[in-house]
Amino acid sequence: MTVILTKQEAINFLGINQKYFENYYKNSGEIKAYKGKELGNGYTSNWWYFKKTDLEKWKKMKDSRTVVLSLPEYEKCFEFAIKMAYSFAGSHGTGIRGVRSEVQMADDFILGILAEHAVQKFIKDKFNTKIKLDTEVHHGRIVPQDFDGIMARGKWRNCKIGVAVKSSKMKSCFNIIPPIEYENGRRKSDVYIFVRVGLPSDHLFRILRDHSFFKNVSDFLEESDKFRKIKELKNIPMWICGFSYHKEFSKATSVPGLRFDNGYRYVKSVADMHNTDKDWKEFLRLL
Repeated sequence: MTVILTKQEAINFLGINQKYFENYYKNSGEIKAYKGKELGNGYTSNWWYFKKTDLEKWKKMKDSRTVVLSLPEYEKCFEFAIKMAYSFAGSHGTGIRGVRSEVQMADDFILGILAEHAVQKFIKDKFNTKIKLDTEVHHGRIVPQDFDGIMARGKWRNCKIGVAVKSSKMKSCFNIIPPIEYENGRRKSDVYIFVRVGLPSDHLFRILRDHSFFKNVSDFLEESDKFRKIKELKNIPMWICGFSYHKEFSKATSVPGLRFDNGYRYVKSVADMHNTDKDWKEFLRLL
């Protein structure tokens, strides 16, 4: 017998944020949903319902594709992000009027760097294959390809195809590639991997919460029920959503909830990405 759940029952079953859940079934379509009128008598016609078997399958895939990075791994990545931020000449001020400060730039870089390390760890743990990342700081520029080599028959060799690892927040449903990284022959990649990063927005404050500089702030927050506390940062969940080949993206001027400024982007929904074990093995064979 097929078990049918309401939206709230489905959210409780999966144990995820409601906004994320709504994005996953409304925007990306990675969670299959049914209107009551599709299910027949006994269901409210315009309400959304979910089959428990679909949710179990989705959850199993999510769990198998989630990599947890430790605090030391995060610190290693953030150190690299700081180096990247300071590789650009001069101070960029406060971020007002379009310029970004070193802190803002480091915060931008950290998501991508964490994602690269998560993919490296995922491929090693799941498929027993070692990938070398480009961990060199290139003064004032970002290299287009994120994989610098692969271990084959006990030796490192160059990758045969170009790979870009793209990251976004947990609520995001699309891998979005700007034209310069898709159309430019020197910048484009053959494969784009997409990772959802579970990094809290106050991650830097969490790292510093025990520092003497934060003592007065921490004491104030702990003593008041009206303010949020600065939580401890223990680990970061990284969700390897899948990958897409260059030719598989669609040209679009918007995605649900977001219209692109100054024209178009190339997009791919999480629901349409390659993500089975067979898909990953084929990707590694091409690499």
